[in-house]
Amino acid sequence: MREAVRSWSGETLVFRAATAVALVHALDDSFFGRQPGVPLGQHALAAAIALALGGAALVWFPRLRPALAALVSLVFGVLAIGNGALHLIHVALDGPAASDLTGIAAFAAGIVLVLLAPAILFRHRGERERSARRRWTLRVLAAGGALVLAYALVFPLTVAVVQTHKFREPIGEPPSAAYEPVSFEAEDGLELSGWYVPSENGAAVVVVHGGGGDRMGTLDHAELLARNGYGVLVYDSRGRGDSEGSHNAFGWGWEKDVAGALDFLRARADVDPDRIGGLGLSTGADVLIEVAPERRDLRAVVSDGATARSFDDYRALAGLDEGAPFFWTMLTGARVFSGSSPGEPLEDLAAQVSPTPLLLVSTGLGVQNELGFNRVYAEAAREPVELWELPDVQHTAAVRERAAEYEERVIGFLDEALAQR
Repeated sequence: MREAVRSWSGETLVFRAATAVALVHALDDSFFGRQPGVPLGQHALAAAIALALGGAALVWFPRLRPALAALVSLVFGVLAIGNGALHLIHVALDGPAASDLTGIAAFAAGIVLVLLAPAILFRHRGERERSARRRWTLRVLAAGGALVLAYALVFPLTVAVVQTHKFREPIGEPPSAAYEPVSFEAEDGLELSGWYVPSENGAAVVVVHGGGGDRMGTLDHAELLARNGYGVLVYDSRGRGDSEGSHNAFGWGWEKDVAGALDFLRARADVDPDRIGGLGLSTGADVLIEVAPERRDLRAVVSDGATARSFDDYRALAGLDEGAPFFWTMLTGARVFSGSSPGEPLEDLAAQVSPTPLLLVSTGLGVQNELGFNRVYAEAAREPVELWELPDVQHTAAVRERAAEYEERVIGFLDEALAQR
């Protein structure tokens, strides 16, 4: 074995060592350092693909032409940096946990692989005799191909890694003594953590946060509901904050969390089980549109900032435009990395929400095409449905930027929908 290693070129040795470090992290992330409550096989497909591609690259790297070898090194490096950077940030914020240490090693290995790519090209420059015209033609074609590859493969896959591996942020203290620490089980048995403000009017609302956040991002909405007498449940969705499970910023699997939240509220002595509503923010809004047709005990839905969570949702608005390759690759990568998948298209689900009252709050700043997506959902939905458009407001920020108007519109909607029967 030692003699075989000595026969490797310097670039082969560096590539194989750095790639091996990244693969060790892939195994650690998928099996040994997986998040609490995550079953052993949830990320098996992602690990198998990483091992297959990485193993093939390890074997064939010395046989690749310099340009292709540099490209493979660059792609592997960018993905390793994207994953490892999340672990680096988590350690800086909250100290090391789970697979953070191998993640930091993968980050360093990614930097090595990215630097190796130009070094390969520089080392092998001029090895093949070509005319100046042919050399520049090939360089232009290579540059164009690299841009296409970056847009349609490398960048969307890196985004998919971030959207399915984001670190947990520490949960602070509740804003006041009115918020009781609670825990409950999701429909599939994961333990979820949150706070509850008891109801004063017999009605309650579950608030579902956005894809990259946790319960801390819902507190402005919780305060609004609580001061109007509603019981309020805020919690960390799976993989966020103090809850078990694996993170997925697209909300795939979160319907099981909402089901557990509704069961929690139905069991509360201070809550009339026929007077429970939901307020979802961004990804949380998508999830409530999904849950409403199945859980008729959810008597009202405020969807604040719904966008898209599947390629079908994107295509319903934009069709197969120039952005389609990016979104298809990103969402396909997310399915592999997370071991989960989206449900039905939101357009189809919105049509099934009725007779549950639905309020769609749509803003124009911060998220591309949010207004367009909500027009699609409003057109698909059946009465009772309201579409409230705020073109000059940031994504899910109407509670702050239009505080009085937001309170009047949202509380008025909930008061009517959840009136005591």
